[in-house]
Amino acid sequence: MAFERIPRVLVTSGPTRAYLDRVRYIENSSSGTLGAAVVRALTARGLPVVHFSGPGATPPEIDCPELLETVPIVTVDDLIHEIRKRAEDDRIGAVVHAMAVLDYVPETILPVKKTSGDDVWTVKLVKTPKIVGMLRGLFGDAYLVGFKLEAGVSDRELADRAGMLLDANALDLVVANDIDRVAKERHEALVIGPSHEVIARPATKREIAETLAGIIVGRLG
Repeated sequence: MAFERIPRVLVTSGPTRAYLDRVRYIENSSSGTLGAAVVRALTARGLPVVHFSGPGATPPEIDCPELLETVPIVTVDDLIHEIRKRAEDDRIGAVVHAMAVLDYVPETILPVKKTSGDDVWTVKLVKTPKIVGMLRGLFGDAYLVGFKLEAGVSDRELADRAGMLLDANALDLVVANDIDRVAKERHEALVIGPSHEVIARPATKREIAETLAGIIVGRLG
């Protein structure tokens, strides 16, 4: 099919999960709704998408299902494995990394269900690798979009922190969010470009998705 020759976009969205024992786990709070909106906006413009979707993430509703490949992701290890595998695909022209990746996971996982007799269960958490820091080395010249989430900061501080993320990880674009300005019908953000300039100020998830899709289509031609 003709679309197989078009550069693909890798989109990650939704939460990641880390198990404590056979049945209990910790997980990020993320619906994946924004990632689903990005997938819809990209496929609506004719771009094939590989969607890494975390557990329980909102599935995108699209008109051209042949343009979408969905890869279920549960743990951070799953994400690292699949990203490294996809890095071998030279058709990936852009990456939109919106997934909420756990910063810390349990050092050990109990192989059985822990009994509930103990009054205290102490769990040691260890830091996970920074996925955003792997992207440039794995995907070379692909157009890379990262996300920065803060809480209760000014626009200037939000833009500055987004610029630091962009520079530290050789990204092309960062979508900066403040959790205090995110609600069901509202999602204010700053889209920060390579010179730390504010390219756009979308106010909803759909506006963020349309902005990103327009930029990526322009970059990929």
